[in-house]
Amino acid sequence: MTPYTQQTGFPGNNLVALVYDKLLERDAKNDLKPLLATGFEANPDNTAFTVQLRPDVKWHDGKPLTTEDVAFSVDYYRQNPQGDSAPSIQGIQDVTAQDDTVIFTLTSPDPDFPNRLLADMRILPKHIWQSIDSPETATVEQAVGTGPYKLVSYTKDRGYELAANPDYAMGEPRIQTIKISIIPDQQTALAALRTGEVSILTRTIPEEQATGLEEQRGVKIQRGSSFTSILLAFNNGHPAFEEPKVRSAISSAINTQRLVDTVLRGRGLPGSPGFWHPEAPGADTSLNHQYNPQRSVALLEEIGAQPGPNGIRVLDGTPMNYTLLVQSSSPERIRSAELIRDMLKEVGIGVEVRSMDSDSVDAKVWPELDVTKGRDYDMTMWGWSAPVMLDKTSIANILDSDTSVGRLNITGTNDPDIDRLTGELRSATTSEARQETLDDLQGTVAEKVPFVTLYYPENTYGYRQDAYGGWVYQDGQGLFNKMSFVDLGW
Repeated sequence: MTPYTQQTGFPGNNLVALVYDKLLERDAKNDLKPLLATGFEANPDNTAFTVQLRPDVKWHDGKPLTTEDVAFSVDYYRQNPQGDSAPSIQGIQDVTAQDDTVIFTLTSPDPDFPNRLLADMRILPKHIWQSIDSPETATVEQAVGTGPYKLVSYTKDRGYELAANPDYAMGEPRIQTIKISIIPDQQTALAALRTGEVSILTRTIPEEQATGLEEQRGVKIQRGSSFTSILLAFNNGHPAFEEPKVRSAISSAINTQRLVDTVLRGRGLPGSPGFWHPEAPGADTSLNHQYNPQRSVALLEEIGAQPGPNGIRVLDGTPMNYTLLVQSSSPERIRSAELIRDMLKEVGIGVEVRSMDSDSVDAKVWPELDVTKGRDYDMTMWGWSAPVMLDKTSIANILDSDTSVGRLNITGTNDPDIDRLTGELRSATTSEARQETLDDLQGTVAEKVPFVTLYYPENTYGYRQDAYGGWVYQDGQGLFNKMSFVDLGW
């Protein structure tokens, strides 16, 4: 339960946010609000940001939060950028800590800096983390933040217990104790909700299960927009997938609307070929996925992939048979993978769906959460959580071939046009210029197809309203957030 040892994505980010705070936070509509900072000021050209720290904030061990902790956090994340836990520190030239003020000086103008970093970077206590040389080995005892809850206990593979922080500077937590149970099996988790053993499921519920739960006494179902993206990710370093026309042929053979209608039962949106969720800030809503198997066949024949034994095409002397890795804990992804297998067979591409536990999939796709360690897969079902869609520069983290920038580039995308645009995106000096470049980049992603964005599932949560009803839905993310536990005065 630290920024470096969390479960990646959702709900790991959300759980850690109860222990650690950021300088700014996003409200239910994702507007920036003060948290550890009382506010910020930007200079006219957006190359320096001055942040005023909130007074009288204490770490869970009673020591005061200082501006030195903020400056230390930047340096620590810079030196330890592994995984998705470390925020994107690139672009910060210098951090100056003076009394209750922190000044961030940037190497170039960045109009989105408050959203990109101040609302993303969890502040670390210098007096604890300065002695941690290997952050991935941080222990339970080192999970000390300024957040509304303290980590009381952790039992491996079983769960956590959090206790309210009575000295929380931003408000008194409404719930005194939170017990988090790890229940890998979805059916077991649903049964626990029905019986009242658990009060809420952080995992979104499949629609076929939600329909029955709505009739359960004491259970309430809440749905809302999700910025989570589900992808068919290619290993772009695989000999076949180095060819853009192969990736494009696969994309055209997939009926994403059918996936939404069948797997999600209509509770979601087909993916944009430009990746960006149509309701997220900065989306190019003119881009739409084109299902066209005839185009797939034409592209495959154009590159010389001819029909072979058992209807599987042969490319450069090798049958086009590929393995699709999928997480065994996700029935929706398994069903999607099976449908994709059937769709690709229609155009002469063979797919073996291989179901593995999430850790095993991660070990092949994103070993040690470090893209510099390579990858060992053909295709995989993958997803990025909602925060990726809230920062216009985050797409560079997913696509840039420079791994110091592309820290989330699990596909190994290496394309000069994409790299040029991600560089322009990060260096744009105005919001208008950044949006123009983002539009160009979305179009280029649609053309190059480094992955196929399949769909954006609707969030569907179940909770026991007879246990607690103070949940606050955050657009794109869901119910499990600080606002559901603390009145932050926004």
